[in-house]
Amino acid sequence: MRYRLALLAAAFTVVLLAIPPSATSMTPAAIGVGPNGYDFLIGTWSCRNSTPSTMEGPSKTTVTIARTAGGTLSVHVSAANFDAMGYIVYAFETKTWWNPSMLADGGYGTESSRQTGRKTMWTGSFTDPPSGKTVQVRDTYTFLNATTYTDLYQADVNGTWKVEGNSTCRRA
Repeated sequence: MRYRLALLAAAFTVVLLAIPPSATSMTPAAIGVGPNGYDFLIGTWSCRNSTPSTMEGPSKTTVTIARTAGGTLSVHVSAANFDAMGYIVYAFETKTWWNPSMLADGGYGTESSRQTGRKTMWTGSFTDPPSGKTVQVRDTYTFLNATTYTDLYQADVNGTWKVEGNSTCRRA
């Protein structure tokens, strides 16, 4: 379950950028609203994790977010000895954002959120095939401005939410 933060941070990763024209005019209330609610993340982000862990990842990562041919956002997170991919997908019928992701070591997870605005929480699960363990996880993203966001990553460990990562990401 190593390097989970890096992947999820990349998803907005928060969080994640040459600012497109639409990003400069985005208000905090518009974040996550509708199918283009995270377009402002398109570009490259440099993230620092103040709480690196085996689950959340290294202390420094680079996150690249791009639009796919199908219109969703792809997320690529990289660092020394680390590589992960994910997507930010909007479901029109339920107005839900989904973030399926996979690490190069085989770990995988999916989180979702229907929240919008400056601060959102995404919840789901993460599975580590080598250990066979699946845990409940959550990311709380806080968008400070058009160039900076934070990602607090937590895992449910025996009924208690434990901080596994705390990243600040800035437009590279």
